[in-house]
Amino acid sequence: MPDSTSWASFSCYSNPMAKPIKFNLENPAPVADDEDEETLAAIDEGMRDAEAGRTVPAEEVRRLLPKWTTASSTRKRR
Repeated sequence: MPDSTSWASFSCYSNPMAKPIKFNLENPAPVADDEDEETLAAIDEGMRDAEAGRTVPAEEVRRLLPKWTTASSTRKRR
């Protein structure tokens, strides 16, 4: 077994370091168009509510979330 100083040369990978990805926040990548109209409408409604200040505190969401998921999981899917 090689000592710790030569361990890197023992690696089975030809390039053990991943290359970093630069994020361009000015020109974000396009979003995939795989959302249905109902989902997109719900997202738009949520954005309008948030911009208008109609929000729910995180503590309230944590309290209500189990009720929401239980109710939505019993609905029939199309």
